[in-house]
Amino acid sequence: MRTALSVLSLVLLSACASGGRGGAEPGAPSRDLLWRQAHQAMHQDSTRIALAAFQRLAAEHPGTLEGTEARFYLGTLYLDPRSFDAPRALEHLEMYLAADTMGGRPVRRPEAVRLLLLSRNLVLPCEQRTGGLRCEPAVVTRRTPGETVVVRDGDQSAEVARLRREVAERDGTIRELREELQRIRNTLAPRPR
Repeated sequence: MRTALSVLSLVLLSACASGGRGGAEPGAPSRDLLWRQAHQAMHQDSTRIALAAFQRLAAEHPGTLEGTEARFYLGTLYLDPRSFDAPRALEHLEMYLAADTMGGRPVRRPEAVRLLLLSRNLVLPCEQRTGGLRCEPAVVTRRTPGETVVVRDGDQSAEVARLRREVAERDGTIRELREELQRIRNTLAPRPR
């Protein structure tokens, strides 16, 4: 009973979303079937099937409302962690918003603009991203005799400077000890007569 109600509501919602154009256009039955299959797959968390159906819908019916909206759904599905691909999300969202200039009217324009900004940021390297999308710096742990040093990416220059100071101090100590050793040798060595 619950499954039948879900399927019925899915059919009704997809009929509303398609603008009620039904079978008046050529290819409408296959377009509506693809639309319903794609949404049913999304409802059942079958991302791979939903992606395939939306891709086919966008390729076979590019000038229709369903074909245009399929681009929006492809963009959102590529931002899903299970199928994450920021460049492909960016591509589909740009195509979706470009439909506005080609006579189509993207229904979800405000959402698409926000998702486009998100996908543009996710395509950038971590250090160029803005706000909360910046990546956490990597943590490097090094073991030195008797201590553990934790270094974050931003702190590496300070760590390098500290290590260079330590090496310079040790080199200075070694130089002083060698000079002292040579002085002792000179003192203990037999003097020529």
